[in-house]
Amino acid sequence: MTGHVSTKLTDRFDLCAPIVQGGMGGVSGPELVAAVANAGGLGILPIWASPPDTALQSIAKTQALTNYPFAVNLRADFVQTEHISAAVDAGVSLFNLFWGDPAASMPAINTGGARLISTIGDGDTAKRALDVGAAALIAQGVEAGGHVAGEMELEALLDVVLPIAGDIPVIAAGGLATPQDVAHVLSLGASGALFGTRFAATEESNAHDVYKQALIRAEEGSTVRTMCFDGMWPNAPHRVLKNSTFEDWEAAGRPPQGQRPGEDDIILHTPDGMTFQRYFVAPPGRHMTGDLEAAAMYAGTGVSKITNCPSAAEVMGDLVSQLVS
Repeated sequence: MTGHVSTKLTDRFDLCAPIVQGGMGGVSGPELVAAVANAGGLGILPIWASPPDTALQSIAKTQALTNYPFAVNLRADFVQTEHISAAVDAGVSLFNLFWGDPAASMPAINTGGARLISTIGDGDTAKRALDVGAAALIAQGVEAGGHVAGEMELEALLDVVLPIAGDIPVIAAGGLATPQDVAHVLSLGASGALFGTRFAATEESNAHDVYKQALIRAEEGSTVRTMCFDGMWPNAPHRVLKNSTFEDWEAAGRPPQGQRPGEDDIILHTPDGMTFQRYFVAPPGRHMTGDLEAAAMYAGTGVSKITNCPSAAEVMGDLVSQLVS
């Protein structure tokens, strides 16, 4: 457990550290979420891509590894009320909704006595989340890895969102990687800092070692915000490491589906026999095989500052090192 740092976020959500781990599909599994929670931060478990029974198994596994609270991550545009009800029945009280207006999901959250942490990308989405009762906001700048709906850079976004939020905690996200980044966003008025890429490169992450090593080797300018990896999730901008799939698509003039280089190639295989084609949304997971380098490897702009793959607890300790007296 890290030393206690008091902010609006830690005080209201009973945390020791103002650090949030991003809900990265295919990467943030029970081991990582529990490790962050056990170290005093807020872990976020993505369950939106799984049916409710599988989601409940992930929740139960996380609960077996930690006695501390964690949030589950769902798509707002899917209005996943069945997932919400099942998670509430399992004891979950924190929900992170992203990619859309959370209003339609709020009745299920409120009925369960749970709280909403809403990911937003501009002033309008912040206002909508606050209007429906969000208990906290994740202000996601365009520098963030993964799927990013907003167009604003993080500091400009904080300038807009913090006055709107008032007393509601705002968590800064997008391109953060170091203890200095934590201190900086807190100095700007944020109540916490969210890290995705930094936690993707940890021992507990479900990312494949090839993915982790690519993160560690990445240099400044290694990421791109693109529409390249759109399989299963079309028309959704996302930030990834530039790789062979992206470079070939770019060289071909970014052609649409049906005309893209190698789009019928099977590049990923899962242990249970599933296969994924090039341009599919899934990142290379721990136990996958195939042409792993060619898959979507999500990363934020701060990736060049990440040079190792320690435990999540070590990352937590490092991130708050400048805040604990």
